[in-house]
Amino acid sequence: MEKNETTASPAISPTTPLKLNEKLKDKDYLSTLSKDDLINLIVEENEKKLQQSKNVFKNNGVENTEGKKKKKCRNKQSNINFDKCHRRHVAFKLSYVGWPFFGFAAQDCSEETIENYLIKAFLKTSLISDIKTANYFKSGRTDKGVSAYGQVISLYVRSNLKEGEGIIAPKDQSGGPISNRAKSNKTTGELTKNNDNERAKKGNKKSIEDDEELPYVKMLNGVLPPEIRILAWAPVPFHFNARFSTLSRTYKYFFHPHGLDLNLMKEASKLYLGEHNYINFCKIDVNVKSFMRVILQFDVEPVENSELYVATIKGFAFLWHQIRCMMAVLFLIGQKRANKSLIIQLLDTNKTITKPPYEMASEVPLVLFDCGYDDIDFIYEASAQEKTVESMFGVYNDYLIKSEVNRLIRSTLKNTEPTITSKILQPITNITKTLPPTTVATTTTTTTTTTDEINSINIGEKRKHSITEIEKELEGQENEHKLKHNKN
Repeated sequence: MEKNETTASPAISPTTPLKLNEKLKDKDYLSTLSKDDLINLIVEENEKKLQQSKNVFKNNGVENTEGKKKKKCRNKQSNINFDKCHRRHVAFKLSYVGWPFFGFAAQDCSEETIENYLIKAFLKTSLISDIKTANYFKSGRTDKGVSAYGQVISLYVRSNLKEGEGIIAPKDQSGGPISNRAKSNKTTGELTKNNDNERAKKGNKKSIEDDEELPYVKMLNGVLPPEIRILAWAPVPFHFNARFSTLSRTYKYFFHPHGLDLNLMKEASKLYLGEHNYINFCKIDVNVKSFMRVILQFDVEPVENSELYVATIKGFAFLWHQIRCMMAVLFLIGQKRANKSLIIQLLDTNKTITKPPYEMASEVPLVLFDCGYDDIDFIYEASAQEKTVESMFGVYNDYLIKSEVNRLIRSTLKNTEPTITSKILQPITNITKTLPPTTVATTTTTTTTTTDEINSINIGEKRKHSITEIEKELEGQENEHKLKHNKN
């Protein structure tokens, strides 16, 4: 019985790991245990350690990771109740370097579009709750690689003001504006008193919560890529639409005058002016019903302080790839590969003229420069404008360095005099027994003018002679072997 009581003693509660460790270190206690008891005690201790290591891994790994994910999700979710916020109809003027992006309009196949980054920025800054309910419109849709300085978009965004142009009052639970609800004098008085107390606590300091609009430009540029910049904003009336309210659109196309007759191009560019059918100067879009477009301005001028020229094209609206097709034909005329009458023939759709095969002009030099509107004064914030200029300098500096590297390579190659190189000798492994003697003779009689070339030919001759001697020796050994074999 005494032994049985002793064997039962190791069954220590797993909730007291310190006592168990002490007994494992006590030699006198361990000496009283049997072999089976010692094994059970060791197994129990190992199981405890294994369970503890699992708990540590769970706490430090899985649970913490889930916690971070939940915390990250909570940060993404805005605590703003948009039903209680005033909204404002605002037009934003923006610029972007379009080269790294897949066009302006959002696409299902790619997230690398300017519009996709804009929508994310509006959501991240909690200026909108959903783009579908923001009455969003854009002035123009630029293609992949096309840049812009004067792109304009319009939508409803959250506002800090209670009144002003484009301001919409928040909705109550019944769906009606709060401004339509009758307020009692008691409630109004209490609200006024509370507001006065809050101002007194703040020391009557001017605050953005009182009478200033949200810093839209600063907020959006803080989360946008450096290639996309919000330049200015303007409150607009409710009937304004960034697309359909546009009076004109102006594009600029930059090019180098090398190999071009600029005077001829200037004369030919004037043939585009007026209203014409531009079906031969665009990529066909099945959704377009009319290809009639009006060109108000087409000028070809030098860029100030640059070796480049720029074509400025202004019109009401443009077809898909119309500018690039017009410039492509203009380049053909400037290169004197086509007559300027070609433009007249292509614009006259009554004549059955075949569209000439030409490569469409590159999208890289094309810029949407301006979108014209009536009675809209954009607000340029001074502090935000300084940061925008600083940010754009970083982009400019990056491309400037790349351009300088390209210029260095071009100028170095241009100033390097070409040299006459000797004929490249064939590898030794390619020379076989069937090499005709005439070929060798032709090679050895090559006229040379430099010592290095003469040395290289002499070395080649030595190699050929040594190979010939080795081949003769191998043939002799092979013949001797055949004679011995025949004698046997």
